Amino acid sequence: MARVAPHNSLRVAARLANGFALDLVKLGGFGRDVIDGLLMAAISQANVAQITRSPELQRAYAALDEVPPDELRRPVSISAIANSLRIPFETARRRVAALGELGIVRVEPKGVIIPQGPLNSPFYRMGAEAHYALVRNLYFRLRGIGLLDDLPRPNSVAFDPERPPIRLVVRLSSNFILRMAEPLTLHIGDLVTGLILMDMVHANTEHLPDTEGGTAEDDWTADGFVADAARRPVRPATLSERLGIPAETVRRHLRRLEATGQAERIGDGYIVPARALAAAPMVQHLVDNESHLHRLYAGLADFGVLSEWEKEILALRGAA
Repeated sequence: MARVAPHNSLRVAARLANGFALDLVKLGGFGRDVIDGLLMAAISQANVAQITRSPELQRAYAALDEVPPDELRRPVSISAIANSLRIPFETARRRVAALGELGIVRVEPKGVIIPQGPLNSPFYRMGAEAHYALVRNLYFRLRGIGLLDDLPRPNSVAFDPERPPIRLVVRLSSNFILRMAEPLTLHIGDLVTGLILMDMVHANTEHLPDTEGGTAEDDWTADGFVADAARRPVRPATLSERLGIPAETVRRHLRRLEATGQAERIGDGYIVPARALAAAPMVQHLVDNESHLHRLYAGLADFGVLSEWEKEILALRGAA
């Protein structure tokens, strides 16, 4: 069992994971908004479920040039996607139809797939490479705060550095994104409000160093979190631009968050105050986040990804 990290490390890890998940969702949406980004992640992961369950298939379709054929993709129904993200069926149907018109997804009698073509386009390949770099960067930042020290040392053979397992990393980390999204609608009420809350937390705290996570004591009260005075308010227009969500929609959801005490207006911007972050559902999310991160990076260790990343860092240090 993974050890429980100090509370300040858990807060920093959640802050890093929050920004990381948002970045991945934005990359995965083919230039559209974060709702479509999550929708695409859910469709893609459902399509390749048999690959993610098979170590042999994971390795066979690991590198960027190894695109799984459409025959290996299992269609997923729109209702299943809507249920998994807890969004209205009509919202999912309308968005899938728009993605279909763009040729990004294909709607078949048995459901929806993202075909091979879009997943091998120059736009996708560029995004997948950036995705891979974000997963790698997060690993070393988490190591820097001592969060992954108890991961078992990998025994498997490392991958060829000339052919990094970009698609394998994208698949495993996309599962992490979907696990991160689950509590949004469960505790916040709907996906859009939850994504706005996530990005508000990110905007409030992205300037903080990884050493700043509040107190380490076993106390989940508001006093243990980073002080509200250290949080940078974010304007609604900035959130709209960052998320690709219309400004009026953002303002409407911010009013809802303010009414429930989950957001506080400071001048012309908003913060998520410490008292909201200390609420029981948010604290549970902090604790769950540690196990989600361990699951992601333990999976990468099993395929030799972490051992190769460690070798790269040692080589760079030796060259210095």
